[in-house]
Amino acid sequence: MKKIMMILAAAALLAVPACDKYDDGRPAKGVREEFASMYPDAKDVEWDDEGAYWKVSFETGAASRRVDHEAWYDKSGNWVRTETDMLLANVPQKIKDYLDVSEYGSAVLSDNEIDFVETPEGNYYRFEIVLNGLEVYVNVSEEGDVSLGGLDW
Repeated sequence: MKKIMMILAAAALLAVPACDKYDDGRPAKGVREEFASMYPDAKDVEWDDEGAYWKVSFETGAASRRVDHEAWYDKSGNWVRTETDMLLANVPQKIKDYLDVSEYGSAVLSDNEIDFVETPEGNYYRFEIVLNGLEVYVNVSEEGDVSLGGLDW
């Protein structure tokens, strides 16, 4: 009997990290299945209802080198985008070369954290700069296209 209890206790401990957290209700089965197929190794999964979308925050990688992500799905389960946190030091040099902050006058990077954004239409790096006291996103595609992405209030 002790062996059975120990096996059940061990199984319960192993299952805890895989549990999803649903603060805003539970997304439809199709949304959860699409996420699970895209990110089978996701850890510390947390779902948030963002109106027309489900945002799921999660981590990947070994415990010593976890990477934070946010994936967005519409209510039908269609993947919209995934944002992955990365350090400026890990951004490819050609992408850094495309971003000429001096082009924006006195603008400076707000920090060393960059988002790598994947979408069905294409991928880009999102830099946050401070421009005239406002935080503004600058998007740089892998092909070198640069565009302002909006304000961060």
